[in-house]
Amino acid sequence: MCIYRSKEDILRFFQSRNIKYLERTRIGWVPLLKINLENTPYYIENKESFQDLSHRYQEDLEKNNMASIYIKQVSRKLGLGVFAAEKISKDAFIGEYTGVVQRTTSNTGREMGQGGYESDFSWYYLDPIEGAPELEINGRLEGNEMRFVNHSENFNLDVEHTLLYGHWVIFFKAARTIQKDEQLLISYGEKYWDNDYRKISEI
Repeated sequence: MCIYRSKEDILRFFQSRNIKYLERTRIGWVPLLKINLENTPYYIENKESFQDLSHRYQEDLEKNNMASIYIKQVSRKLGLGVFAAEKISKDAFIGEYTGVVQRTTSNTGREMGQGGYESDFSWYYLDPIEGAPELEINGRLEGNEMRFVNHSENFNLDVEHTLLYGHWVIFFKAARTIQKDEQLLISYGEKYWDNDYRKISEI
């Protein structure tokens, strides 16, 4: 069973799968660069919470930090997963979920040739922005280790978001203490399972 531990091994692994490694989310929908998200109602209404998250995690986000993790195959059916290389404390920063901010994939239910669905590896770009189409952070062809974090109702990671350099970033933090070699798991949320073509697979 292949295990990818070092950064060099992970980068080679991404290259072998024709996935561009991104340390930071890339803005693919260019008009977004001219929108001040600090002036949106969503940010203003939750400003205190976002400022608290920025205060606690901005340094990790700015430095593209990543928890001590490795990637390996969970099973033939479930594919790859992300595991803790050492014990991780509650609330510790895990990593930014990186990808390309683009228009939301239209054919979400279409199966891809290599398996999975066209909308896999995508997160909604949070609250709708006036004057903008529905956007997503798509990590299918460009992303980082966080694209391999699997779903479970018994998750041990929390999904958070805040503004960094004026743009939304999604990142994961430890929901509880995570033991060495434990798989990192998140809840994709009910909206992810709203379509009939998806089935929840419990880890």
